Amino acid sequence: MKKEWYCENRKKAIEEWKDLKYGMFIHFGLYSLCGGYWKGEKVTRGYSEQILSHGNVAFCDYEALKEEFSIEHFNADEIALLAKEAKMSYIVLVTKHHDGFCLFNTKTTSYNSVNSACKRDIVKEMSQACQRHGLKLGLYFSWIDWHCVDALPISSHNSDKIPPLHMKYNLTQIEELLTGYGDICELWMDMGNPTPEQSSQVRELALRLQPNIMINGRVWNDMGDFLTMGDNQFPDCALSLPWQTPATIYHETWGYREWQERTDFEEKVETINKGLHYVVENGGNYLLNIGPKGDGSLVDFEVEVLKAVGKEIENAPLERKPIEATPLVVDNANFTLLNGEKV
Repeated sequence: MKKEWYCENRKKAIEEWKDLKYGMFIHFGLYSLCGGYWKGEKVTRGYSEQILSHGNVAFCDYEALKEEFSIEHFNADEIALLAKEAKMSYIVLVTKHHDGFCLFNTKTTSYNSVNSACKRDIVKEMSQACQRHGLKLGLYFSWIDWHCVDALPISSHNSDKIPPLHMKYNLTQIEELLTGYGDICELWMDMGNPTPEQSSQVRELALRLQPNIMINGRVWNDMGDFLTMGDNQFPDCALSLPWQTPATIYHETWGYREWQERTDFEEKVETINKGLHYVVENGGNYLLNIGPKGDGSLVDFEVEVLKAVGKEIENAPLERKPIEATPLVVDNANFTLLNGEKV
């Protein structure tokens, strides 16, 4: 929300959030079990976390993955300790992606991890691990939901409107997330095409329940506290307003993809470290994603990349540079315009 970016009652939250600088994004869910395959065939279209949409998958077959979601190797403490070693300050966990499967205990649907094979509340485990290891926790939440009958019909472009009953469903889940898991530093909304009133409802609810929370730009309709850049995108210059780059180790996917090419380790570390320093120096926060496997274990390549970047930070700490006020406009499509040019 442009008019509130620097108002007095948000200054503390903004500065504390900017001090975090570098965090971990986690995409994990039923899609992780697929690993980019469906019935033995590679699904090459789209991101692997959206395989339900791109893989010609019958929903009843996808929904049945809930009974295979045993995640015996998911260890929230291991993830938190990796984030610490990587010199990260916070973790943003995907609580519900577009497929509608919830990684938390919710009264709105049985389509959740507590009612799956693992019978575990992943958000609770991650919240407790972050508290134990001195990390902040943020929560990702998808506006759209391919499982909620009140959200139907859905399209293939992920920009669907939010019908009234679906909106009520979303607000109930957001309230559960913001009241049951301790202090939340960031609410990371994604996709959808909400009305200004709906964006305002999310903002008002979040600030009422978590006064120091920061809300990303994809809440839409100028209701966010910080600008969310496009995936793996950087502005061409420093920005004085709060902003964040969401980044992936591989630009092809966020969720686990078994057949993903994992080569050029040194080049990957150098590229990520360079991008990270650029973002922080120019006033932004950098959110780097990992995608655990379907059993909850971490991908060795991703672990080693994060550890190597952490060592680079030990040698060259992340530092801000002085930034002058930046003339810009943020439109409802969340593009950033600087003197009329998209950055």
